[in-house]
Amino acid sequence: MRNAFGTKQVSDFGFGAEFDPGFAERSVSQDQIAVVWTPDGGVVVASPAERSGSRIDVARFPAEADVAASVSLRRTREFGLAPLSRSTHFLTAVADHSERTQILALDGEKLSYDDAMLLEWLVNAEKQMLAGTDNHPVFETALEDTACAISRLPNGLVSMTEVPRPHINALGARLRAFNGLAAASPLSVTIETPLRCIARYFLETTKEGRDTQHHGRRAEVTAFLSMGMSGYSFGLWSPAAGLFGENAFLAPADVNKKPRRKFDPAETVVDNAQQDRFITEYVRKAFDQLMLQMSSERMEQLQLAGCTQVVYAAESSLAGHIGPIAADISSREGVEFVAIKTPVEEAVASGLILGSYSFGAGSVKGAETVDPVNMARDLLVLADTEEAERRRAEEARMLERRDRAVLSVLAPPVVTAAVLLALVASMVASYFFTAIREARADATSQELRPALERRKAYEANLKWYQEFISEVSKLRRQQPVGIGLLRDLNSNYPFASDPSFFVSDLKLMPNGDLEMKGLSRNKDAVATFLKALEFAGGEKSGSRAFSNLAYEIQEVAAPMAQAAQVSVPKIAGSTLTAAGTAPGIVQWRMTGNFTPVAEFQPKPAASPKPGAPQPPAKTS
Repeated sequence: MRNAFGTKQVSDFGFGAEFDPGFAERSVSQDQIAVVWTPDGGVVVASPAERSGSRIDVARFPAEADVAASVSLRRTREFGLAPLSRSTHFLTAVADHSERTQILALDGEKLSYDDAMLLEWLVNAEKQMLAGTDNHPVFETALEDTACAISRLPNGLVSMTEVPRPHINALGARLRAFNGLAAASPLSVTIETPLRCIARYFLETTKEGRDTQHHGRRAEVTAFLSMGMSGYSFGLWSPAAGLFGENAFLAPADVNKKPRRKFDPAETVVDNAQQDRFITEYVRKAFDQLMLQMSSERMEQLQLAGCTQVVYAAESSLAGHIGPIAADISSREGVEFVAIKTPVEEAVASGLILGSYSFGAGSVKGAETVDPVNMARDLLVLADTEEAERRRAEEARMLERRDRAVLSVLAPPVVTAAVLLALVASMVASYFFTAIREARADATSQELRPALERRKAYEANLKWYQEFISEVSKLRRQQPVGIGLLRDLNSNYPFASDPSFFVSDLKLMPNGDLEMKGLSRNKDAVATFLKALEFAGGEKSGSRAFSNLAYEIQEVAAPMAQAAQVSVPKIAGSTLTAAGTAPGIVQWRMTGNFTPVAEFQPKPAASPKPGAPQPPAKTS
């Protein structure tokens, strides 16, 4: 099965949700639903519904409604999904405030065990009442009474989440009644803790949650708090350690008491004041318990930084009491408080879906952020599964031994017969393959014969075209090249730097020698003109129109032009004169070769060697 988390190798057995046989199939199936009951008996239902325009469809139903029928009707009408059935996977969370998550006190040897070996050791530790490194029993309650789910944290430690087993069995019976199933009917279900779902919802759907997962904040701890009138739960999470602590407590009877049936205005005012005082003490106690869990000694032991923020989700009736207390603690402790605006039950239901459905992605992103812990698949269930796997493996080994014995008896005659049959088959196959190969060769020859004839025709045409090109190249020598020269010069005049650039004389010799003279207002224009001619014909074409270019400049200085008695210096070999040139004007001269003329210039005839016979003279 594909590992959706990437934290460990996939094997036949493991504690994570990726080892659940149906996890990969459920992650791409919309036939799953999260059901969370509210304190007043209502139901909040969430399901993946991408075609509705949102990732998760959340609906709230009152207590007196036929929720299963309403949900089936909503799925079929609005989203085109199948109604609830026996194959539907249900997700829910415990709601009795009895859950607890703690890090097991195991030494390095136990932590290095693979999941199968660790499962066997934990079951034996519960039977023999073995103690951990803190000298306390690993299991304080028997596995028959407590559902314990094990998960490996990103930092290599092992955490255990436990809930009383009767509560898990009661949730299973409640879901069967919700779907109209018999008491003993099989049910596909995942049961998580509410705080784990709230943390997953916050980290996956809010901007503050995504900022919390930044790589630079891996060692920082975020505390999550869920508060209701019936109880509260809190836990600690960090990117480096995952959800490593979780505790839940019931609310005092004074907070969760029922209102009076008989209405008395005077007593109502007194009751409301007492109720507000009880609720304030209840909220403050919850925050004090949370702060005790975030001690610096515990953070240093886990190699984590201190807590930077507290994320809380509460019922609407508690929101007015939490704000002032949170502000007071924030001013004293320097901890940031972030409120989840979504109602608690809707956040829990959405968190359940985010940890089970991939929404078209390659893996379940929510499960990668906060790994699911299925209380319905605890240590006892895994131990029974492991025992069944061992029995099947033993049966497979017995069948393998029997097959080996049968094979050892029948092997010699079977091998001999197989060799003879192989020889005969190889001879027959060789004959047929040879005949087929020869037939294919003859057919291929007939198919290629027209192509061979076309190739000979193409070669004859190619030879004719080569001779034609050779004759045309000879005729090229007789064609004038002056038009091309003027075109190259005209496209390279430096009019951008000197609009008055002037060519006064141009000479092109039969052998390609070129001489130009002219006037310019500055020497840079002449240099620019020469550089442009050097690249005439294309900078990357491989052929240049001009070669061996050189230039000289004769400049008349203003003071010399005014003093008639001073003559302009003469350069040796230069044909430029300064006579008649105005001050500030330079005379220039440029020489070189024009390649098109030099290329097609007839080569000089080679002189005959002494003593060689002379060719016969042509006769008319």
